[in-house]
Amino acid sequence: DGDGTGGGDEDLQAGGTMTLAMTSDVEDAFDPQKEYYQVSWGIYRCCLLRTLVSYAGVPTDEGGADLVPDIAEDLPEVSDDGLTWTFRLREGLMFGPPYQDTPITAQSFINAMEREANPDVGAGYPFYYSIIEGFDEFSAGDADTISGMTAVDDLTLEIKITGPFADLGFRMAMPAAAPIPDGADEGHEEDYGRFLVPSGPYMFEGSDQLEKGGDTPVAGYEPGKSIVLVRNPSWDPNSDDIREAYIDRFEIEIGGTAEDVFNKIDANELDLHLDGVPPPQLIRKFEQNPDRKDQVFVNSADGTRYLSFNLAAPPFDDIHVRKAANLVLDKDGMRRIRGGPLVGDIAGHIIPSSLLGEQLADYDPYATPNSQGDVDAAKEEMKQSKYDSDGDGLCDHESCKGTIGIQDEAFPYSDQNALLLDNFGAIGIELDIKSGERSNFMYARCQDPGAEWAICLGPGWGKDYADATTFGEPLFGSSAIGPDSCCNYALVGAPPDLLEEHGYDVTEVPSIDAKAKECDETPVGDERNTCWAEFDQELMENIVPWVPYLFDNDVFVHSDRLQNYKYDQFSGQPAMDHMALAGGGAAT
Repeated sequence: DGDGTGGGDEDLQAGGTMTLAMTSDVEDAFDPQKEYYQVSWGIYRCCLLRTLVSYAGVPTDEGGADLVPDIAEDLPEVSDDGLTWTFRLREGLMFGPPYQDTPITAQSFINAMEREANPDVGAGYPFYYSIIEGFDEFSAGDADTISGMTAVDDLTLEIKITGPFADLGFRMAMPAAAPIPDGADEGHEEDYGRFLVPSGPYMFEGSDQLEKGGDTPVAGYEPGKSIVLVRNPSWDPNSDDIREAYIDRFEIEIGGTAEDVFNKIDANELDLHLDGVPPPQLIRKFEQNPDRKDQVFVNSADGTRYLSFNLAAPPFDDIHVRKAANLVLDKDGMRRIRGGPLVGDIAGHIIPSSLLGEQLADYDPYATPNSQGDVDAAKEEMKQSKYDSDGDGLCDHESCKGTIGIQDEAFPYSDQNALLLDNFGAIGIELDIKSGERSNFMYARCQDPGAEWAICLGPGWGKDYADATTFGEPLFGSSAIGPDSCCNYALVGAPPDLLEEHGYDVTEVPSIDAKAKECDETPVGDERNTCWAEFDQELMENIVPWVPYLFDNDVFVHSDRLQNYKYDQFSGQPAMDHMALAGGGAAT
């Protein structure tokens, strides 16, 4: 289909229970300051949380990348110098249970930012908010408040920033910026997600049974098992121009195999999946059935699939080994295992060209015939490495025997392992692949510089919002190195003391912080796109932290009874707030 919609001509009725599935849990138990995962972001936007400004939950060509007012009554007012942003809130909005008597005020957003800045929380992306005056000082314990955030009155929030950054609105649309009632997070630095106070049309089942200040978590989210969302009685549909919220109840299974999930969708026992890739045979089955082909949806995800090197771990601390790996990988084979051209385009660089004004559309410094790898070229590159002592194009250092790779255990990653072993073996690297659950094993280890690994084999990255900066600091900034931040797995720019702390022999790795700062401060437009294109080229040619292999498409299939499918370009997830069930979910 490709347009991301499921029509819209149906006679949509409210009501019913939609059943969904995830093969892996969210990353941080629904803590909005910590979660940095597209599935949780999709559930926040559609259902649990409102922000000052947000998105309509539709594809880009329908305006899905454009900010729209949400809790704010209009888009912000920005001063002539670009340094002061003023948001005016809608009047009369209330939090959900157990804070249903508490209004959402300007202070509620300051609470959220203070929590994002609190180092005890271990937030997922505080670097995005360092542009707010006083944010870093508050985080360091040098100030009692964030000086750049002022509640002028209950319905007026003023934010002062350190430079004319044009994208503050996008940053305030991320889940970490959703409002928090006074005191609701006290004592829950580690587990606020299970005591989450909703502001959207839904809440976790049992939220109305929570006690303020209590320590018994909500019943509607059992980590690793299930998620149940029900209607939030505090939500006023007349105040929300974004969310239609047809469904009464969402029941989400967690766990199982991708095959199990998609067999249940095929049998109409489940309505929709939120993660994983549909098996190619199921996609073909749906597309070849005239009655079901309109239940397959393909959208550009503004994302990249890649292998990430650990720049401090041998043999990948040598740039020639990293370049050889780029040349030897059969990218087309990786894509075929995922499902073929339907799942995306071959990637020759890091940032999707859609975020660069298509400036690097034809750029690929490691192009190989038919994107299937070039062993001879890879061996020529390996010969320049210190790890090829006899110059035969094969890595013969002990670090190339049992080189630890961290992998996702789910489809299609498990099926890619044989190809990876073969490709890397062709240049003398014998991978020892350790596989486990996506969030709590693979991503947790890959973002821990103290874990023993040399290459992360299963990551993917989608934009946080429609700007190339979201492929900058989060992936390659020195402030985004874990385990308490995310997601610079490659350790680009890691300081010497961190390398020493974790026992690495290397004392220095390349940094790209200065170029990222330059691009961040460049005004929106062609000049900004050019700066980020140069950033991408510097990474690909002189640092080489990744093997990018796919510019990702999101592929979803759904049951016969689901209506009005929409794709949320912001989160890269189905927009659950727009969908309905045939007959309102009534039995037929």
